[in-house]
Amino acid sequence: MLLCTPAQEEKEPKVQKAETKPAGQDTSWLSRYDVSDKKPLSFKLPGRISEASGLAMSEDGKLFCHDDERGVVYQLDYRTGKIVKQFSVGAFTISGDFEGIAVKEDTMFLVASNGDIVQFREAKNDEHVSYQVLKTRLTAGYDVEGLEYDAETDCLLLACKGYAGKGLSDYKAVYSFSLKTRTMLEKPRFLISLKELKKGSKKKKFNPSGIARHPTSGTFFIVAAEGRSVIEIDSEGNLLAQEEIPKKTNRQPEGITFAPDLTMIICNDGQGGRGTLTMYPLKK
Repeated sequence: MLLCTPAQEEKEPKVQKAETKPAGQDTSWLSRYDVSDKKPLSFKLPGRISEASGLAMSEDGKLFCHDDERGVVYQLDYRTGKIVKQFSVGAFTISGDFEGIAVKEDTMFLVASNGDIVQFREAKNDEHVSYQVLKTRLTAGYDVEGLEYDAETDCLLLACKGYAGKGLSDYKAVYSFSLKTRTMLEKPRFLISLKELKKGSKKKKFNPSGIARHPTSGTFFIVAAEGRSVIEIDSEGNLLAQEEIPKKTNRQPEGITFAPDLTMIICNDGQGGRGTLTMYPLKK
């Protein structure tokens, strides 16, 4: 295992605080998906993926999911929910509280709730692949739950369910880890106002569990199992839209990504049963 040494930090971007855009300036793509659909297309995942925590779609249209407690990665057929292949990270399969997965070309990443990022390459079925650990300054208190690759900045985005940072108790934070310098930027990439988020949640809470970049709009969708809703923010952190996620169709939404045809895919933790994939195509 190779532990990466932090390089000199690149210049910090301006912190983006999410605010609701005025009426007439809404460029939301979330409104193009019928999240309220009572009978969306849904697939039960194999029993070995009962705790589906994260999703990622590769540039060549491969859907990946991962195990919650072990470094096992699954390629899924998102049209059926069946496993295409699976492989393990580490000669003896590493363990950890893994909460998100991301893909950059032929490189893959898993993030643990304590902020550690595991980097590795895609492997063949039943193979074991070597890995590197990228250390961030985040800790378990931040409770990282979502991971996404942002090609525009060549950074990994880490959505935090817990602590946002000193003096940021009124926000939920998304931090940025530069793959160029291998360092975590000091300030959050996005700060999302809890006051605004609670307006769109019947549960009056919003604790991020997954994040995905929309391939066409470049906006970011963040799903919350606790608060049961999904939001969309633009690249400057403006809150564009928020929709409630019905419990009957998504028991515990933990991950989100987009298929090549722009279908939005949400994965659900099985909570002791079988996890599920729920599909939301663009409205016709």
